[in-house]
Amino acid sequence: MGRRASLWLLPCLLLLCVTLPHPNQGDFRRDSGRYAAISHYLWAGGDLLTPSLGPDTPYMNKPPLAFLIHGWFLKVFGLNLVAARLPSILAALGVVILSVLSARQFGSRSEALVSGLVLALTYEFFRRTREISLDFWQLFFIMLAVCLFAAGLRRNSQAKVILGGIGIGLALLCKPFVALGVLPVFIAWSLLAGRPRLVLPLLLGALPLGLLVAFPWHYHMYLKYGPAFIRQYIFHEVIGRAQGENGRAPIYYYVVQLGFTYWPWLLGLAWALFRRFGRGLPVRAPRRDLVLLGGVWVIWVLLGISLFADKSPNYALPLYPMLSWMVAAGLCRLPWRKMSAWYRSGFKGLAPAATGLLVVLSIAPIRFQEGPNKDWQAMLAWMNTNSLPARSFAAAGVKPNERCYFYIRTGWWLPERATAAQAQWILTPRGTNELSAAAPAAFSARNFKVIAGTNWVGDR
Repeated sequence: MGRRASLWLLPCLLLLCVTLPHPNQGDFRRDSGRYAAISHYLWAGGDLLTPSLGPDTPYMNKPPLAFLIHGWFLKVFGLNLVAARLPSILAALGVVILSVLSARQFGSRSEALVSGLVLALTYEFFRRTREISLDFWQLFFIMLAVCLFAAGLRRNSQAKVILGGIGIGLALLCKPFVALGVLPVFIAWSLLAGRPRLVLPLLLGALPLGLLVAFPWHYHMYLKYGPAFIRQYIFHEVIGRAQGENGRAPIYYYVVQLGFTYWPWLLGLAWALFRRFGRGLPVRAPRRDLVLLGGVWVIWVLLGISLFADKSPNYALPLYPMLSWMVAAGLCRLPWRKMSAWYRSGFKGLAPAATGLLVVLSIAPIRFQEGPNKDWQAMLAWMNTNSLPARSFAAAGVKPNERCYFYIRTGWWLPERATAAQAQWILTPRGTNELSAAAPAAFSARNFKVIAGTNWVGDR
């Protein structure tokens, strides 16, 4: 255990160096604000199985597992940025550990260690710990399936292959259907490794086990909401996104993203590909070839997310663990004796240097992110100055993210259009004609304004 832990302790330390300093900077922006509100309300609203945007607005786009994890931290430690980000950091640490252990099943000890260092210091990987990311928890459970499958592949163990279905099932409870995409890669790895007999337990064992883990929640939601759940969850969230309801990015989007962001590791990747396919690495069994196995994963995932019309940088997260395997295979074959001696020594001296860097970055007055939204801060200050209770506000026409932000800062879900006329104060987009364009604004910001409503009826 101690020898195995030494493989991932240093990568985890480096990851903490780039994630822990000043975790309270920034604000609940975009999806992080929405997911924080949904997560907290899961525990505060009394229904742990139904993500919601308020008392009467079920959020049927995503399963609840990642929300439950983040929500527990927000419930215990309060609705603040540190509590919101800590689970993402833990998920990232878990991904690094599982990626290193999986790489060790296939490659050498040095390759596994170097792959962990590369992953921990990949910018597009570690920067997402500053947000609530459902993709991070999905990737954590996918890597759990990878680690179990890799152990089964190395030991020719059907039991471990089947147990990998648990990771697939848990990943299916974070985001819809994506985790099923690992099955073709596992089949390809089985054939490349000369273990075709593992395909059957994968399809008849791991896959049913994963579906069994994910089925109860999906069935619960269908019983509760019927066809409305199917329409939102499958036709809008999956098929609609696949068809590009939110716009279409070019098919080469992720290739361009990698070209701009995957530095300096692109150099190591190019060297690994050159050594493997240009000059040839020492003869190695396919099941020990990190460039080949990692390349199969990267090509499959890159093809899948590129064909998916709705594109976002966070969808590329599953690329980075296996890219780190490939980069590590190249870096461990650099014709540089001092570097070879250093990585074979376990990067002697790097741990104390990283610890010192973590301390310096944590106490130095460095701003990594922009401060809180000034418009919202001004509005909350206006409410406080005028002693206006959050319960006297309602919404008319504002986007869900604004309602979520209001909930995070006040603990009150703004009632929507149906009850807006009952509120003393109505939050509405600036310039809207839905109420009265001529209505004087009691408070005005860049994107929204507050106008006086009628007397509030009832204590809600």
